[in-house]
Amino acid sequence: MLRTGISGIDEMLGGGIPGESKVLISMEPGVDGGLFMATTLVDALSRDRTCLVVIPTSTRDAFREEILSTKGVDIYTRPDRIITLDSRTREDIRKNIRDHSQRLAEWKRVICSACTENNVDVAFIYFDLFYEDFGLDGALSVLEMTSVDAKPVLVVEHLNLEGDTFIEDLASAGLFDLVFSIKASYTGVPFFNFLTVEHISWTQLPRRSVPYLISDGTIRLYIPKIIVTGPPASGKTTFVNNASEYGISTDRNDFAGSSTTVAMDLGWVHLKGFDISIYGTPGKPRFDPILPQLFKCAMGAVLIIDVTRPETLDRARQLLTMIQQALLPVVLVANKSDLPYTLGKEEIRKILNLPEDTIITFISATRSSDVSCVVENLVEQIIMFPY
Repeated sequence: MLRTGISGIDEMLGGGIPGESKVLISMEPGVDGGLFMATTLVDALSRDRTCLVVIPTSTRDAFREEILSTKGVDIYTRPDRIITLDSRTREDIRKNIRDHSQRLAEWKRVICSACTENNVDVAFIYFDLFYEDFGLDGALSVLEMTSVDAKPVLVVEHLNLEGDTFIEDLASAGLFDLVFSIKASYTGVPFFNFLTVEHISWTQLPRRSVPYLISDGTIRLYIPKIIVTGPPASGKTTFVNNASEYGISTDRNDFAGSSTTVAMDLGWVHLKGFDISIYGTPGKPRFDPILPQLFKCAMGAVLIIDVTRPETLDRARQLLTMIQQALLPVVLVANKSDLPYTLGKEEIRKILNLPEDTIITFISATRSSDVSCVVENLVEQIIMFPY
């Protein structure tokens, strides 16, 4: 299997990309997505795969410098493992062959010969100049490789100027086994990039979007904010502490001597390939004016109730309304289920007027395994949420 080199995405794909697959990485203009191709190439070379790079827009040396500057890796330290057809190949074909259809046939011959003679495992093709030179049908025909017996995995990068319908048509036509689209979001989380799995042929996987950022030449799957909220003393601080690999608590004793969160609890965790920041809010109504600011740019919420205290559900309903107004995916956590309680799932759903698709999970926030399952469920909702 070919790996993308991004653990969270490879896990989502079932371990990677099967042999002889065709993969399309389609980027909308202005989005920072070119590193996906480079990351997959570097990972393939690290596993001793022989790779062909077809990049008609650039020279081999310029491409090498681009990978060096972004990934810090010299991809030509193993020249036996990487073959390049670059802008000079394109110029030679344009100079020596005047007929349009013969140029297309020559590109097919050159690419297929390179794959056959070098036993190429993975071919990386930058699609846009083929599209410009030969139109869509001609450019797609370059990818067929009918004369290659052991067909490589094909990874194609494309700048999408046509919009969502173009990607939907390519996905539904079955021309590719895996279709990624890379976009920027201007709602929910402003100016955030998402990789969306639009189509996959080898497993049943719903369409889902994965938020990411790029840091030091590395793609990091990143959820910048999950909100943990609920009535006072429902277990929010305990939940954040047990969800986090490290964090900060802002609990203080009030006049009655009990502990209360006065600003927010902060935690950070790496889970299922994602770096996640977790924010625990204060539960008392006097802190409500700061909640809209805490909810800003959140990507999901955990609402915690104490199942041993039914009288707190009115406060939980107020907080749920804030979550719904922020249009956030939410998991409802029925905490302290290890203690005697009388609230059942249907009663909670009725009192809070919960939509049928809202997950209710009975846990003890003192158990890290329970808390991790809740965060995993919310991550699944976040990556399937229509940002």
